[in-house]
Amino acid sequence: MKGQRQRERLRNILPALYIAFAVYGWIDFANTNHDGLANLGLFVATLPVTIFDLLLALALGQTSILMPEGHGYLMDHALYYVPAVAVTASLFWLLGRWIDRVRHP
Repeated sequence: MKGQRQRERLRNILPALYIAFAVYGWIDFANTNHDGLANLGLFVATLPVTIFDLLLALALGQTSILMPEGHGYLMDHALYYVPAVAVTASLFWLLGRWIDRVRHP
């Protein structure tokens, strides 16, 4: 049982640490002035999704595909951020799973 618990260690720790960081990022974002640079931290925190969005928008000739509009400043960013954090946390889970398998074949 102890060996099984150690094998699953990073696949659980990495996403948990990332989600804690993402929650801090959202709280910091929500409590700052809503200027043009306030959302930069959100995009850095969800970098894989941000890169995908930039590439997709570039291919389609738009500025952004995944950022909704018309729901208000905080809601628009929340509608982007929550799914982007879920995808990024999933990538951290996959990374942790891969590391666990390499460390303990």
